[in-house]
Amino acid sequence: MAQRKGPAVWAAFLWPGGHHHGAWRLPGSTGDDIMSFDNYRRMALDCERAKFDVVFLGDRLDAWPLPDEYLARTARGARLETITLTAALAAVTSRIGLVATASTTFSEPFNLARQIGSLDHISGGRIGWNVVTSYTDDQAQNYGLDHIPPRPARYARAQEFLDVVKGLWDTYEDDAVLRDKETGQFFDADRFHKLGHEGSHFKVAGPLNMERPPQGHPVICQAGASKDGIAFAARNGELLFSINSSIERARDYYQAIKTGAADAGRDPDDIKVLASINPVIGRTQDEAEEKYQQMQRLLDDDVSRTFAEMYFGMDLSGYPLDELVPEIELPDASHGMPRAHQEYMLNKARDEKLTMRQLVYGFNGTNIYPKSAEAAADEFQEWYETGAADGFILQISHVPEGVTDFVELVVPILRRRGLIREDYVGTTLRENLGLARPVNRHTTARSVPA
Repeated sequence: MAQRKGPAVWAAFLWPGGHHHGAWRLPGSTGDDIMSFDNYRRMALDCERAKFDVVFLGDRLDAWPLPDEYLARTARGARLETITLTAALAAVTSRIGLVATASTTFSEPFNLARQIGSLDHISGGRIGWNVVTSYTDDQAQNYGLDHIPPRPARYARAQEFLDVVKGLWDTYEDDAVLRDKETGQFFDADRFHKLGHEGSHFKVAGPLNMERPPQGHPVICQAGASKDGIAFAARNGELLFSINSSIERARDYYQAIKTGAADAGRDPDDIKVLASINPVIGRTQDEAEEKYQQMQRLLDDDVSRTFAEMYFGMDLSGYPLDELVPEIELPDASHGMPRAHQEYMLNKARDEKLTMRQLVYGFNGTNIYPKSAEAAADEFQEWYETGAADGFILQISHVPEGVTDFVELVVPILRRRGLIREDYVGTTLRENLGLARPVNRHTTARSVPA
């Protein structure tokens, strides 16, 4: 395979308290102050100075599905709402992209079209929308349901939801707004369109009471790894997040997405696939190992076991702890935690020949491990240049120190190797990702001869 050159795409996934479950307890960490906007502001500005493409904000619509006595030992029970947080970050940054998470299962298209579109206007075109369908009964029960709908039903609703939102964003054609003070004509009514959508899940008249977003459509982000999720991502996604336990599996996923995009009539280059690689960084391997082990020592065994069982959606007590992880049949794929997380855990256990004790008691976050700065840069370079990803999403293990370590220790190495840009090439997220601005559907329809 020919080696690819040029900058990769870089995203920092910021989570309250850090992605490592014990990191909030680190001495001197601000990860315990999970409601502090100042923490997010500092990290976003650090990422912008490093010329990252994206700050990514995940979300949940529940506290976390753990028994209260275990939840009380974590920093997982509270967080800032991501659309509000994204608006605040847009006001204190100027170039970096900002991705907000919002669910299609528990929202309405008109509301989200306005919210995400407003963010794009406020930020000057730097917004992405992480389209999720949610996945637990705990979240459903906050919206009047006893159980989360099956995965196929959620994705069918998500597809119609996204089609409606894009239709609403196209209410105004790009040249519709005239602002002609002399004639008194604010916009051209012939270039202003009602949606008139009636489908299986939604009836939305439109028009959207907003001019078209600066990017046309904010960038559509997705992280599906189930059969339904991959199909949805290949059809709609522009910035995709993948979790794989090996470079070989990452390459397989990468090819599946690119092939699926081509089968859906899209240019595979219109999709950027980011791999989740999350090293704890040190100047040396020993320093990285010490940082990692310090966090490991702060884990609560009961909480770690319960986290693992929550992710699998099943009781693991029947498996001998000191034997190798056997073949485990996962629960019904239409419900439960994201399939990507479940398969990642099992694949990692098989690849590394872990015991059940190592899996259950050692699970602390997604793909977190110690690496020296130089070795981390080597790993990123290999994944990127050999076709496992178009870039990377870093699930920062501990905050804000993890961001600072990466920016100060790894970014200079990546920049010397040409793997991270010297400066932003445009003012919008689409421009910086090399993604085309969507043409308004009404402009396209009018340009086609009758």
